[in-house]
Amino acid sequence: MSPAKSLIICECGEATVEEAITHFENTDLPYKKAKKLVTKCSKTCCRKPLRRLFDMVEFGQIDFEEIAFLIEQRQACQI
Repeated sequence: MSPAKSLIICECGEATVEEAITHFENTDLPYKKAKKLVTKCSKTCCRKPLRRLFDMVEFGQIDFEEIAFLIEQRQACQI
């Protein structure tokens, strides 16, 4: 298991990367509605990593290093 899978991708919904992947794989909703399944909010705080993860799941190839980097960037901006 990749360590990035256990990272929190959304602070609001306390969803991990692995949970987000599961939600995205099991829905045929467009991004905006699928995002609400994961985050349970409509804030934009986690938009970049979630959007990239959604696209990666849709195309079948997930780059966990890139997702971890985007989460790291988001956290650095919040400090």
